[in-house]
Parts: sequence; C-alpha cells; structure tokens
Amino acid sequence: MAGTQLLPTTNFGAVSTPKPDVYVAMPPSSPTQYDGKRVTSRSTNRSSSRRHLSRLESMITEEHSKALQPARALYLTITVALMGTFQLGWILTQLNYKPFNSKCGEDPIPKDNCIMFPGHSGNEWTMAVTSWTIGAAIGTIGSSAPADKYGRQRTLYFNAIIMIVGAAIQSASTGIYLFAFGRLVSGIAAGAAVNVANVLVSEISPMEMRGLFATGLQVAIAFGSLAVTTCHYFIGYSYGWRLLVGFPIALGGLQIFLLPFTAKSPVWLISVGKPELALAELNRLYLPCDTEAILHAIQASHDEMVDETVGINPWQSLFSKRYRLQLTIAIVLCLAKQLCGINAVMYYSSSIFASAGVNDPRIGNTIINVVRTIGMIFAAKVMDKFHRRTLLLFGMASWRSILSVLATAVYVGAYCFSIGSMAWMVAAEIFPDFLHASAGGVGTMFTFSGDFLVGISYPTLSKPDVLSDYAFLIFLGLLVIFIVFIYFVVPETAQRTFDEIQAEFDRVSPPSPKPVADVDPFDSFE
Repeated sequence: MAGTQLLPTTNFGAVSTPKPDVYVAMPPSSPTQYDGKRVTSRSTNRSSSRRHLSRLESMITEEHSKALQPARALYLTITVALMGTFQLGWILTQLNYKPFNSKCGEDPIPKDNCIMFPGHSGNEWTMAVTSWTIGAAIGTIGSSAPADKYGRQRTLYFNAIIMIVGAAIQSASTGIYLFAFGRLVSGIAAGAAVNVANVLVSEISPMEMRGLFATGLQVAIAFGSLAVTTCHYFIGYSYGWRLLVGFPIALGGLQIFLLPFTAKSPVWLISVGKPELALAELNRLYLPCDTEAILHAIQASHDEMVDETVGINPWQSLFSKRYRLQLTIAIVLCLAKQLCGINAVMYYSSSIFASAGVNDPRIGNTIINVVRTIGMIFAAKVMDKFHRRTLLLFGMASWRSILSVLATAVYVGAYCFSIGSMAWMVAAEIFPDFLHASAGGVGTMFTFSGDFLVGISYPTLSKPDVLSDYAFLIFLGLLVIFIVFIYFVVPETAQRTFDEIQAEFDRVSPPSPKPVADVDPFDSFE
C-alpha cells in the first residue's frame, strides 16, 4: 500500500474509478437479471457471498470481509459503545428489590420496608418503574438525526452527558415524581445508546465476529441487569439506594473519558465525504491488509446507494406498499420481544418469588439474571448455526412452563435463544440498507412501547382480585398468536441476501411493473 495514492474523487468524495481488485470477477453463469431487475457487479458479488446483512459487509466482497481482522481499537470502540446498553440493563432491573416498595400502604410502615419515598401508592411506583420506557422511545427516534449529522462517536459523547444528568436527578430526588422524571431522562440515554451502538457495531464488525458483536447489545443489557441484581445484596437500607441509582454517573464519566480513544465509523466518514479519514480509521480498526481497496469498495457501494435512492424519502418508502409486510413483521417481532412478558419478570420477579414463598427473592433474581446473561452469550455463539425461524419458534414455544424459579429460569433462557436475541436482527435483515435506520427506529420504538404496556399492566393484572397467579395466561395467549404469525408470515433470513428475501415478499405482494434499469429506483409509493 505504501506509495499508493487515493484516486481522484468526485462529489461526496466518490471514487471516480474503482481499483481492479475491488470486486471479484463475475462467474460466467451469473444471471444478468433477477426477478425482473438487472444485477450489477456489486449486488451479484454481495449476493454470492453474504450470509447475513450488515452495514459493512453489504458494502464489500467476501474476500475483503474475511481480510478484516480486528485490532485492539475495534474491541475498545465496541466495548465503549456498549456502555450505554449496559446502563439500559441497569435501569431495567435496578428497582426490582422488594424492600423498595413493600408494605407502603401500612401505617405505620414496618422497619426496613418501603425504603424509597415511604408512603407512595402502587400507581406512583408503577409510574416510577415504567417512566424510563417513554424516554427510551424518545431517545431511539431522536438519536438517528444527530448520529448521521455529527457522527456516532460525538452522539455517544452527548448521550453520556444525558446519562449522567438522569442518574444525578434520580440520586438527588426528594420525591417519587422527580425520581420518575430522572428515570425518563435516563431512558432517553438508554434508547439512544441502543440505536447508535447498534448502527456503529454493524458498520465496523468483521464477518467472522459479526454474530458475537451483533448480540453484544443484548449481552451488555443482560450484564447490566446481573450487575445491579448483585448490588442488591450490598445496598442495605436507608440511603443505599441513592448510590445504586447514581452509579450511571460513574459509568457515563468513564465513557466520556474513553470515547476520544475510540475509532470513528469509516462508513459514516465516507457518507460525509471524508475518505482520507475513513482510510485512517480502517487502519486503526483492523490488522494490516489492503484497506485502500476496501475503502474503494465502501465508497463505490455508497455512491451506488446514493444513486438508487436519489429523490426518495426513506420514511415514505418505509410505509409504501412494497415494504408494508416487512414493516408489519418488524413491528410484530419487536412487540413480541416485550409482550411475551419477559419484563414482567425483570421488573417484578422479586414480588413474584416472594408470593411463591421464596425467603430471599434476591436469590431468584440472581438465578434468572445469570441464566439470561449466559443464555445471551451462548446465543451469540450458536445463532449462525441454526435457522432464524427455528430458533424463534422453538424458543417461544418453550415459555409455557412458568411455575417456579426453575421454570422462570427456563423461560428466561428460552427468551435469550429466540426473540430476545433475534427480534432486532431479523427485523433489520428484511429491509434494504437505506431503510435500516428508519425501520430500526420504528421497531425499537415499538419495543419500548410494549415494554411500557407490560410494566403498567402487570401489577394490576396480578392483583388477587383480578387475575392473581393467572396473570401470565395473557402472555401465554399472546405467545400462541406470535408463534402462529412467525410460522406463517416470517420468512427465513439466515444465509440469504436482501435480494432473495425481497423476491419472496414480492411473490406475496408483487411490485408495480417497471423497465429494467442499471439501478433499482424502487417502486413508486402509494
């Protein structure tokens, strides 16, 4: 690479002529048309090599993808990006400790009970528990624009400040309403962290480690929940909870300190017309290889995508007839991720175990969080070895035995191997690259909306005069509906390209006829 000069650039830093080794030669048997559309060398090479869709791998050939071996900067960048998702796991489970809100309606309140804001009502506690999900939905939708304009790294920096502010409000709050507002602010940081970290990880993950890094978000969330559950053994009573809810102050400070040492996304740098900086970041992220050829491949792919989507509004396209079924699948999967009842366990398992006669509910909480963490780690190792639909259907059907701590652990483990680790992944794989951000934002918003519904409804459903121990029957009914939907509607996406997946959707809802062209301008919008 020494002495090699970057080729002249055009608008957006576009490479005028790709290097000869950017693309592998098209085999003579390669089709010139697919489903009525002309196949370019870029799409053909990707179609023959990609096992799954991701931002980086969809832009380069299989040979280049295999050549990208991670350097230390890549591990550091992903670890720092996932700190925000660790905070999501922390805020998700931090209030799942029985003495925080037990016996608050009694007068006088027994010692070592209702230690957070004594005298609060059940509805006020539900508000405090679930308020973060509203913020998470806001953060998910609101983070896409700054991430595209200012970059992933800078957006994570400002998001860490929001994380610190939210934790500080919670720790210093004197009333439950201010505390709930602090959790809402922390939720904004959590939702933004999930969205931005997901995009960043997909843009820098090499093919050989894609499954591990793609599931890293869920692993980080699980680690956050396990860590805060462990802290429940040591916080004691009185003001110990303020240290617990204030921990993200230290986490956000550490993220701010480490972010300057992380690498920027080469894909984003190309999109804003900075190929020289993109080349420098490629050399930081990966061990020595022909990064200039890879840079040209990313640049050429970006230019083609710009040509294909010129004049197209992604939001209008997302809701067009052609992608209506994909959008429905993405929304249902993201809702299923929460309406299966998993966060009724994450929020209220201490109460569930206490009512089942478990002397120390923290033990049950620890067991299910250990199972969840191990399950997510193991899922990262095996998900590429099995079909997506097989894991979704088998895992969700295993959730019907919710009878005890052991059964709850099985329930959580099944969640990790199916919808928990795969909902966002499958929802992303059924859309083309230019719709990933919009579709991801909508899907994640529905995830947190479902989380909110479960959080506010389960305490009411589980009351003795409502459904009591049968509250989970509602989740069981929803699981049956989701299983039927997945079996009949969701296509297999493992080891398939977007063109192959889209062809299957087009057979269900054929696109409008159009002339064959060198680029796919997509269908007219209805």
